Amino acid sequence: MRTLLLTIEVLSPSTARYDRFTKRRLYQEVGVPLYWIVDPDERLFEVWTPDAEFPQLERERVVWQPKNVSQAFRLDLRELFEPTRDSDSIDA
Repeated sequence: MRTLLLTIEVLSPSTARYDRFTKRRLYQEVGVPLYWIVDPDERLFEVWTPDAEFPQLERERVVWQPKNVSQAFRLDLRELFEPTRDSDSIDA
C-alpha cells in the first residue's frame, strides 16, 4: 500500500488522546484526504481533512467518494450505533 485514501480509528479510553492529536496530525501532514474518528460513547464521527483546524462532527451519516469512483460509500450512523437486541437483553 502506498497511499491512504481514508483512515478510520475507533476511540477507546486508552487511545483517544493519541488518536485525536498525534495520529490526526500525522495523517494531516502526510495528506490523507479523510480521517474518521469514531466515538462510540458519543455516537458520532469526527471527520478530519488535511487542512481542517476542527473536525466536522457527524451524527447522521458519513459519505466517502474517492476520485474516479462513480458511487459513494454511505454509512447511516443512527443505524450503526443503534443497540442490538442481543446487547439490550443480556440475561444473567
